[in-house]
Amino acid sequence: MKHFQKLKKIMSIPGSLYRLLNRGQKISFCILLILTIGFSIIETVGISAIMPFISLASNPDLLASGLYKKAFDFTGFTGFEPFIITFGIVIIFFYIFRAVYSVLLTYFINRFSLDTHKYLSKKMFKTILSISYKTFVQKNSAEQIRAISEETNDVGKIILNLMKLLSEAFTVLMIYAVIIIINWKMTLVITFVLLLMTLFILFFSTKKNRQLGAKRLETGRKIYRSLIESLGNIKFIKLKGNEAGIIQNYETNTAIKARTEVINNVLGDLPKGILESIGFSMLIAAVIFFIWMYHDASGAIPIITMYALALYRILPSIHRMLQQIGTIAYLQKTLESVNENLNQPVENEGSAPVEFERSVRLENINFKYMTGNEVITGVSFTVNKGEKIAITGESGGGKSTLVDIIIGIHKPISGEIYIDDTLLTDGNIRSWRMKIGYIPQSIYLFDGTVAENISFGSEPDKDKITKALQRANIWDFLAQKEGIHTRVGDGGIQLSGGQQQRIGIARALYDDPEVLVLDEATSALDTETEKKIMDEIYSVSENKTLIVIAHRLSTVERCDRKIRIEHGKIIK
Repeated sequence: MKHFQKLKKIMSIPGSLYRLLNRGQKISFCILLILTIGFSIIETVGISAIMPFISLASNPDLLASGLYKKAFDFTGFTGFEPFIITFGIVIIFFYIFRAVYSVLLTYFINRFSLDTHKYLSKKMFKTILSISYKTFVQKNSAEQIRAISEETNDVGKIILNLMKLLSEAFTVLMIYAVIIIINWKMTLVITFVLLLMTLFILFFSTKKNRQLGAKRLETGRKIYRSLIESLGNIKFIKLKGNEAGIIQNYETNTAIKARTEVINNVLGDLPKGILESIGFSMLIAAVIFFIWMYHDASGAIPIITMYALALYRILPSIHRMLQQIGTIAYLQKTLESVNENLNQPVENEGSAPVEFERSVRLENINFKYMTGNEVITGVSFTVNKGEKIAITGESGGGKSTLVDIIIGIHKPISGEIYIDDTLLTDGNIRSWRMKIGYIPQSIYLFDGTVAENISFGSEPDKDKITKALQRANIWDFLAQKEGIHTRVGDGGIQLSGGQQQRIGIARALYDDPEVLVLDEATSALDTETEKKIMDEIYSVSENKTLIVIAHRLSTVERCDRKIRIEHGKIIK
């Protein structure tokens, strides 16, 4: 029963792959399948033509009777020799055609595999960006990066191996049909022995490959996590001086991953020597049998030659099929992971218009994360347009979560939010978010130019970027360097904390938002720098709605109203 379940899992792989493809890819897959069958026919014809050619070349008298004579008469040749030479030339051109067909088919199969990887990678990226923020924060970013870049590539490899497997299978079946017609008794004996060995190898290697594949997926994720976490905390690592332990952990995981790859490759090559040894030993045994029985093996040479050619083609095909099945089993766990990621619940959000003329009103808002108790409980209040609101409270009290609800990042489990008199829903939430300028506590700056960091995925607008930098009071500093083309370094390492924060302000102001949100944006700065930046923020938000989360009372002293949150509730 256990083995049946494993077999069922493996047999479900084509169905799982087919469900991942779009309509165009399914059509392409079917076309490639037809081309693959065509190649199998070409292969079979190519091998089948060798035996009659060798027979005629060694004994031209065969043209005097049977099918050979009919072919000779039909072609209208007057001599045996021109017929045989022409037959040989036709076979040569046929093999040239076969080679061209094979190269083109390989190209199309590989292109289809890579296009599928590109499609799935984009689809998974889109899916991960479309899941709820509540779900997103529960996941490990390193694992998600690996899923997008590596695991979708592995699915492409599964498709590539599946197409090659089908190609080899069709070829083997057709060649097998030819040799069973030639001598069914001898074919059945060879088949029985090879089938037993193939099934034994298949059972052993598939089980092992699935175990290795699961281990590879697990260690691959650990490697990604180790790299991202270490490179993101390089300063802390240098201060702590624990590079050796981190490197050792990385080395351990890479060694495990490398070992799984080595064993997988060895298992892939193992069947080749076994099958070839058995197959050709049986042919030699057949020649010995003819010599022993009839004291002459010349009559059996054409048949033995045909079997040698057939086995010369079939045995490598069986070997490759076993390799491909092993690879598919090895990557099966990855396929399951990709399916799981692509089938996550996503948010279908729209951009129906929302006008913000008077107020944002929260009514009896409740919220909780996927685990734990409610973080926000029964919160109701109103933010008027143009008002400067401060949200204060102890750490963990729910300040940032409440603001994330206001700006539409988190969605309450109950309660309602109104923009003027319009209920905020999935149908209009994108329009509301576009009115928000957000400045977090930690500004993420990637290794690019100031312009790239401010436009952040949008088409850079030089005038808008310059204006935003001027309003953030950092343009004079950048003008002394390379202006908007100044590089900031990975994580903004080439800028001071205050300069990074000003870039964050410019990013928030780039699209001229109606609401500006500061989520403890100055808490990591010294008092003097914080005062300067807050003066700048109050200046640029003069005609905007401002929501400030802060611990320091000095940060929010110029706000119109202060709201204190404790344990998810407003304290009056």
